[in-house]
Amino acid sequence: MDPRSSTKIAVIGSGLMGSALARAFAAAGHDVAVWNRTPSKARAVGGGTLAFENLIEAVSGRALVVVSVSNYAACAELLSSEGVARALAGKTLVQLTSGSPADARAGLEWAMAHGVEYLDAAILAYPGFVATDYATVFYAGSRAVFDRHVATLQAIARNSVYVDEKIGSAATLDCAILEAYYGSSLAFLHAAAMCKAEGLDPKIFFSHKSSFLGLVSVTADAAQGMIERNDFSGDQCSLNTHVAAIEHIVRLSKDARLSTRFPQELLDNYKRALSEGLGLQELPAVFRTLMRD
Repeated sequence: MDPRSSTKIAVIGSGLMGSALARAFAAAGHDVAVWNRTPSKARAVGGGTLAFENLIEAVSGRALVVVSVSNYAACAELLSSEGVARALAGKTLVQLTSGSPADARAGLEWAMAHGVEYLDAAILAYPGFVATDYATVFYAGSRAVFDRHVATLQAIARNSVYVDEKIGSAATLDCAILEAYYGSSLAFLHAAAMCKAEGLDPKIFFSHKSSFLGLVSVTADAAQGMIERNDFSGDQCSLNTHVAAIEHIVRLSKDARLSTRFPQELLDNYKRALSEGLGLQELPAVFRTLMRD
């Protein structure tokens, strides 16, 4: 890297993710300081990074400060330490700690009160995927601040995506994608358990993953348009039919003495839509019942 394009960065937090971020920045030719509450963890990061035992010293003279700690409460505790806010004034703080949109808004409020530029970010990758094509990082906040630093930030994920000026938007998108991931993962694991309980080798189920992934993709595409139009009518498959199918899943689970918590929760949510008169609508009509408790 041309030294003129090298950025002085501090990475706060030396857990698995923080360490991966720091090493990726250093590998891209940036000058990287690392700090962790436990100094030995900062020293263990290696990869051309420089460990500091004092947080203020770690961030001093750094244009970009990236935070990756356990949670926002831990971050708030660090930022409230004596002298830290003054040391960060005029710098750009990139918050890569996982949290909620409310956490992001609180972070921005703190940053604005202390003269700190702030981007809230969410990384969609395991530490081992940092700096690979499998990593995506979503960013929210000032577009001008993002544009100024995006070339540097691409060291940790080439797919660095600006979401919106609304500071909570990156966390919202992250939570939405993760919910789809965790929900679908629980679904296919329960499905595999049903197969095993009925004497069907789960590998046969997994060999047909393209079938359920295809259904999810088609439904997601249909749901997008229906939500935009606020019109869930159609002639493909009514909610009444879907509910009948889910009832079969619950019955199978009971008969096989499996946990019925997950399919029963599915059934309860879909039947709620029926109770609100949506039985003749298409499956995405359930969306209407999810916009309130």
